[in-house]
Amino acid sequence: MTFAFYLGAGNIIFPPLAGFMAGEHLLAAMCGFLLTAVGLPLITLIAVAKGSSGGGASGWTGMTRYLPAGAATALAIAIYIIMGPAFAIPRTGLVAYEMGLKPWLGDAGHVGLLIYTLSFFALVILVALDRGKLLDAVGKYLTPALMAMLLILAVGVFMTPQGIMPDASAEYIDAALTKGMLEGYNTMDTLASLMFGALIIGLLRQKGIEDYRSQFKYLTIAGLISAVGLSAVYVSLFQLGNSAGGVASDISNGGAIVNAYVLSLFGQPGQFILAAIITLACFRLCPNYVLHGAPQRLMQTCFDIYAFS
Repeated sequence: MTFAFYLGAGNIIFPPLAGFMAGEHLLAAMCGFLLTAVGLPLITLIAVAKGSSGGGASGWTGMTRYLPAGAATALAIAIYIIMGPAFAIPRTGLVAYEMGLKPWLGDAGHVGLLIYTLSFFALVILVALDRGKLLDAVGKYLTPALMAMLLILAVGVFMTPQGIMPDASAEYIDAALTKGMLEGYNTMDTLASLMFGALIIGLLRQKGIEDYRSQFKYLTIAGLISAVGLSAVYVSLFQLGNSAGGVASDISNGGAIVNAYVLSLFGQPGQFILAAIITLACFRLCPNYVLHGAPQRLMQTCFDIYAFS
């Protein structure tokens, strides 16, 4: 479950582009990326678990118990806004367009992107208001399907590379490690870990696990499992980008590189399956953020902060 939390749009589109631009400095860029896209989120999860020992407080409330209640609340609100309407949710619409529609209809320009985005989020609103079980039912099969597709893609990347290594470009020529660290942080998983950790603590309590030691143990184990899974995904996607020279003509973003590589490796059926899975994954994230995540949890977090203070 924790691994599925992290596997979003940015986790799939950033590594291929970084791998392509890193060229011969692949190892340095990849290490920097893993440090901030895997290492920092893992440390943050452990910090949330550690915060559960904060004198009766848990999760975010325990972590911020030495801050003024107003500062802790402002920080929580800022994180939830960044993880939702400011960055993460708009990115789902863009990635769905880049990987779900653009490969088939071509670049429709800003007007086409606007029409697609309005239609995409109109459907999101309808599904969110419906409060049905459709998304939950799709989610039971969607994440395993995405994981299976990424696993098949990883095997294909290492067994039958489709292109050659491009030359390093941009900041990757002289500062590959630093650039990789910045790109890894752009996945926003470090900020997301603050929400995910609190969510998992709540789920553990629902299952009757109330004592701090057990919560710390299980949350740490979940973090380690997700870290291993994410590392495997990132390494394979970095290698994909690093062997896409001569395959991808459009290198404006990682989604275009993945689409070109999948088309070369599996043909149009593989590209269609990938586009469908990515689109559904992006679509599912938005109403879930509304119905099962951010607003309710933000209100509960603010209430807990002031109740504890």
